Amino acid sequence: MKEFTENLRQFARDHGADLVGITPAARLDAALKPGFRAVDQFPEVKSVVVLGLHIPDASLEVMEKGISNYSYNMFGYAYLNRELDYLAYRVTRYLEDNGYLALPIPARGEHYWEKQPHHGPVSFRHAAVAAGLGTFGWQGLVLTPEFGPRQRFIAVLTDAELESGQVMNQDLDTCKRCLACVKNCPAGAIKEKEEWGVVIAGKKFVYGVVDCEACAWMAEGYSSRLWEGAPFQPKVDVPRPETLDARLSYDYKWHRRDPALTNSEHAEGNFGASFCGRCLITCPLGRAAAKRRRRSAKE
Repeated sequence: MKEFTENLRQFARDHGADLVGITPAARLDAALKPGFRAVDQFPEVKSVVVLGLHIPDASLEVMEKGISNYSYNMFGYAYLNRELDYLAYRVTRYLEDNGYLALPIPARGEHYWEKQPHHGPVSFRHAAVAAGLGTFGWQGLVLTPEFGPRQRFIAVLTDAELESGQVMNQDLDTCKRCLACVKNCPAGAIKEKEEWGVVIAGKKFVYGVVDCEACAWMAEGYSSRLWEGAPFQPKVDVPRPETLDARLSYDYKWHRRDPALTNSEHAEGNFGASFCGRCLITCPLGRAAAKRRRRSAKE
C-alpha cells in the first residue's frame, strides 16, 4: 500500500494539487463532533485524502493597497472551489480505477443545507491538520510551511487503507499569537481571549473563537468597513439582526445590500466580490512564506 499511496500523491500533484495529505479516518473523527465525522458521511471510510490549492499572493496583497478585491474573490474562493472540485473528482476516479470506493466532499458550502450554520459535512481544516499538512493559527485557519494560511482545502473519503502523514506540533515556530488577525478583522469576529482546544493524534491544538455569523455578515457585503477604495466596496452599513431565518436572509441579501453587489452576483457564489480576507493577508506567516518562495525561485 505504500507504493500505491505514493502513486496517488503523485497523481494528485500531477493534476495540480499544491498540497496532498492523508489521515486515517479514525484519527480525524476523534476530533470531530458526531454528525460531522467522516464515518457519518461514508460508513466504509478508512482514509481521508486532503488536497490543497494555493491562493495567489498578489490577489491578497493588492486588496491591502485598496486596488482590487475581485481577483481574491475569484481565485481565492469562487473559481478556486471549482478547481478543488476538479481535483477531488480526479482523485476519486483514480481510487475507483484501482478498485476502491471514494466519496468527494464538494468545496462549495452553499450546497450543504448545513445541520449547523457555517459547518460543512466534514471539516477540511481539521482534516488538513490531521493529515500533517499544517497546524492551526489563532484565526482558526490552517498554517502550512509552504503558504502560511494562504490556501484552501478539499477532502476525498475512501475505503482504501492508505499510508498517512505525521501530525505536526503546534509550537512557536507556527502561530506566535501576534494577534494581527484579531486587530485587523473589520467584523471583530476573532476573539482575543476566548479559545477552542482540540486533540488530534494525542496533540493539543488551540485557536481563537470566531464569531462565524459576524464574519459572514461582513464578507457578504453588508458593511462598508471592508476594503476602502476597492471595487465592489459596499456603500451601505446594514446592522446584523439578532436572528436570521432563510426568508429574512433572502430579504436582506436581495433588498437591503448595496444594489451594485446584488447585481453582480451569479451562481459562482462570489457575493459581489465583497469577500474580506484580512486574516489571510495580515498573517506574518503568509507573508514570510511568500518571500521564501520568491527568493527560492530566483536562486
